[in-house]
Amino acid sequence: MLDRAQPLPADPVELHRIIAQLHAQLAESERERVAQTTRIEHLLETIELLRRKRFGPSADRIPESQLGLFDEAELEALIGELEAQLPTPSETPAPATPTNGETPKRKPIRRPLPAHLPRVERVIDLPEAVKAAMGEDWIFIGYDSAEQLAVIPRQCYVIVTKRAKYVPVNADGPGAEVGVQIAPRPAQIIPKSIAHSSLLAAIVTGKFVDGLPLYRQERMFTREGIELSRQTMAGLLIQLKTPLKPVAAALKALLCQGRVVQIDETRLQVMNEPGRDNTQQSFMWVFCGGPPQAPVRWFEYAPSRGAEVPQRVLFPADARSPPGADPPGVFYLQSDGFSAYHVLAEAPEVIGHAGCWAHYPASRFISSQGLAAAA
Repeated sequence: MLDRAQPLPADPVELHRIIAQLHAQLAESERERVAQTTRIEHLLETIELLRRKRFGPSADRIPESQLGLFDEAELEALIGELEAQLPTPSETPAPATPTNGETPKRKPIRRPLPAHLPRVERVIDLPEAVKAAMGEDWIFIGYDSAEQLAVIPRQCYVIVTKRAKYVPVNADGPGAEVGVQIAPRPAQIIPKSIAHSSLLAAIVTGKFVDGLPLYRQERMFTREGIELSRQTMAGLLIQLKTPLKPVAAALKALLCQGRVVQIDETRLQVMNEPGRDNTQQSFMWVFCGGPPQAPVRWFEYAPSRGAEVPQRVLFPADARSPPGADPPGVFYLQSDGFSAYHVLAEAPEVIGHAGCWAHYPASRFISSQGLAAAA
């Protein structure tokens, strides 16, 4: 390294050589500083990840914020009071005129009920005795109207299907050898089942949309005087697998048509599974994707945790594009740091691999800013 106290030479060529040497030393020092900074950041991320693994919770726990979900009724009432104090979009809030140093409370605004709901009018008039006492001195000028939202509880009914039967009058007539002719059965989702399609739709909606387990639905039917056990409903749901295959195929086709596909797998234990011990672990893979206007949630059970499971779901062999052709759809993959997802990210349909906040140190993940910018 050059000594700063050393006198500078008078030769211009030598001065240029010294300056070039100083620039080279500065560039090398900058490269070393950037490398050290990067190394320090990587070590800090590694330390943070190890700290979370060492001292963080070993199992999923209910956050404290989730405990307030039991106060749903009180919370919704409070939200309603606060929303009622907000001005409507067409209303300009009037300036407050304090009296005695206090701001007057805003009058709650009742939102109109949806116009598409049917209206049932109920006319209430004065008693006949009062109207008779009023005589001819009073005249009717109209009604004071008010609306209330009402609900008709669901009504269970029985569909009785009667199929006409015919027998020949003359044993020697045409077609008499058939014996009795009966009208064909109507089409049913589950043939010869006691459950109508409307009942099946109600059970499926209650369990998979509204989160009502079968034992709760059993209690609801019991209150209505209907004996429909959870075992019967479970059997009906299992039988729906075959007739609903076209619907499942349509949902699966929508899964990769969005810009982002999120995947995670959860351990579970299945009892009395053929060919497997009760102590062996299985996995439920959950896929979230689809276009924004038609989101898809796909559940895939598998005894394996290997990368072939998501590959089978997202890239079935019969849907692969021929060699040299463009893939049918591209998307960003978002997952945790499990190694199977790194294998999945190598597929040509995956244009980026994003991680969740708990796994951000993984160097192969793209940043959340990059994902948002690309979407």
